[in-house]
Amino acid sequence: MAAMSPHFTLHVATSADGFIARTEGHAPSEWASPEEQSLFLSAIDGADWSVMGRKTHIAADRPDRRRIVFSARQTPGWFRPSQLRLDPGNLRPSDLAARVGHIRPLVTGLILGGTRVHDWFLGHRAIDAVQLTVEPLEFGTGLPVFAGQDGTDPVKIFRQRGFRVETETILNPRGTRYIRLLPGA
Repeated sequence: MAAMSPHFTLHVATSADGFIARTEGHAPSEWASPEEQSLFLSAIDGADWSVMGRKTHIAADRPDRRRIVFSARQTPGWFRPSQLRLDPGNLRPSDLAARVGHIRPLVTGLILGGTRVHDWFLGHRAIDAVQLTVEPLEFGTGLPVFAGQDGTDPVKIFRQRGFRVETETILNPRGTRYIRLLPGA
């Protein structure tokens, strides 16, 4: 029986003008609503593994969480019992499950960022769903969801890349939006 391919969900919080942070190290925990943070923690608890870049990992280091950390600069390998560092250069998303399966099978993976990690999964057409939270604030400039994007409506950013809105809800009186998107226009 062949192993199932992992299902990857991109969980991302953005400003209303489409940025994931003002600068490197500007974690959503500093600016996102409590409702978004609750969804974020629930998504982490529900995933087998989280995938993120080195800078995202450093910004929110959690030794107790299962993580695959992409880094072309650091030596690949297990640096904690449940945290693996990999250079994604010659890998495909389907390769990740074999690397971590002896610790815990990778059936559901959570893509947490940053921009280069988002681009890698998008380039491999391996984003199976998006959980997008749009906070009612504007950064003006910052780190984009995907490389080459201008600041714009976050839903438009995903629509331009072939995703469609499945559901949208308002999370709080301030107008924080939670949008679930799926591939396919």
